[in-house]
Amino acid sequence: MNPIEFFSFKDTPASLRDEWDKAITEVLDSGYYIGGAIVEKFEKDWAKYLGAKHAIGVGNGYDAIFVALKTLGIGPGDLVAVPSHTFVATWLAVSAVGATPIGIDCNESGLMDVDSLELTNLKFAAVIPVHMHGQMVDMPRLMEWANERGIKVVEDCAQAHGAKIGEKMAGTWGDFGAFSFYPTKNLGAIGDAGSLVTNIDELASHARSFINYGSVPGKKYEYQYGGINSRLDPIQAAVLRVNLKYLDAWNDHRKYIAGRYQKGLDLLKISTLPLSNQSVFHHIIVLSNNRDKSREILLEKGIKTEIHYPECARISFGKFGKDSGKSNSKRAEYLSKRTLSLPISPWIKDAEVDYILEVFNSKILLSSFLGEIQ
Repeated sequence: MNPIEFFSFKDTPASLRDEWDKAITEVLDSGYYIGGAIVEKFEKDWAKYLGAKHAIGVGNGYDAIFVALKTLGIGPGDLVAVPSHTFVATWLAVSAVGATPIGIDCNESGLMDVDSLELTNLKFAAVIPVHMHGQMVDMPRLMEWANERGIKVVEDCAQAHGAKIGEKMAGTWGDFGAFSFYPTKNLGAIGDAGSLVTNIDELASHARSFINYGSVPGKKYEYQYGGINSRLDPIQAAVLRVNLKYLDAWNDHRKYIAGRYQKGLDLLKISTLPLSNQSVFHHIIVLSNNRDKSREILLEKGIKTEIHYPECARISFGKFGKDSGKSNSKRAEYLSKRTLSLPISPWIKDAEVDYILEVFNSKILLSSFLGEIQ
């Protein structure tokens, strides 16, 4: 068995690369390398897929959160509820607008714990539920809590493209949905890219202005406020239009692979983060009592893994000396010591999963997972 990458574009089907080539050539032939019809087409396609009124392309997922917060008027003096178990970019975006992130601990699935959120007595201006690892936060309950208190909601959907509760898609519940299209996402580009989605006309208009230096729509050199430069470029939009056609099929494959992993891991009594049928399985995460040893053994057998994340976001953010001291992260810190993400992609093969599970069945690896916590 050849080495198994955690995620590799070397596995991209030749037919898909051909479609990318054709789409990129269309951009080159158009002569429009900033904005233009291809970006507009992707925005319309993406909004339609999600059932949203507006989609606005931006440079990356961090910018999407930052612009959402700025558009909603979140700034100095405001408290924003964020998950303690997430990538630190969510916290950094809150800090960048001058607001204070307050970490809410996660539940056993690694998602923002709505019980903990409801028990806080802090006056939040906004909340950023992050749909982690392909699963969604309990949005019906969170929205009820937020609406009763007039709290703005920005969904961080960087790991949940295509996920939904009932028939309502991730990103369409709150004031804004923020997406990253980093290449390894369920819907990825071939470079940095992101988007905002919203059903509120006024928010969409302000966000479009803000990402283009704050210029007045249709008047390039007139400005209504100080904005930034964060635009989705046509090459990424063209590739995303191609990939969007396959998103549902790719997510179905991820679910199939997750089922195969789950069946094999259950037989070995290896714990995973609880899996939901509604997940789009951005990650498959196992829990090890000796993660470093487990990862080392897997690598020796040619299996590459990742850690999401080696420390919780509250601790990472606290290293910058900005932690408010009001955050809760007990379960998030526990997970940060045990989680290990296994290879998964739209193109991973059955034989590769079989091999990974075969390696898991070795005595030394099982011992590292099931032995005493190190």
